[in-house]
Amino acid sequence: MFDSLTLTQSLAALIGLYFLAAGIGLLRDRDSLAVMFKELKAQPMLGYLGAVLAFVIGGAMVALHNDWSTWLSSFVSLIGWASLLEGTLMLAARSWFLELFEGLLTSDGFLKAISYATIAGGAVLLLCALS
Repeated sequence: MFDSLTLTQSLAALIGLYFLAAGIGLLRDRDSLAVMFKELKAQPMLGYLGAVLAFVIGGAMVALHNDWSTWLSSFVSLIGWASLLEGTLMLAARSWFLELFEGLLTSDGFLKAISYATIAGGAVLLLCALS
């Protein structure tokens, strides 16, 4: 399936599938996000590994796909830059960065809204990538 897609379409399809799965998972089990967030704050090694993962994925996406010519390619590039920025901030200022989001990630209404938005965004990315 991916062999006939451009790099932008392939990355958009993968990001879309990730968004769909993450949004559905969050919608079905919002309580576990609070537990994972507490563990991320309490376990420096877990935070470090997550930061390295975000940095490497974002860095690879930026290095391989920094294309701003269409809305789809721009969105894929934006996701890469956002991941690289997240990884950088988590490596450089993990406690400060996590404190920024702590209030939002404990709000059930916010998590429900983010779940639906993530599912919708994932579906749109998948449809655009595969059409």
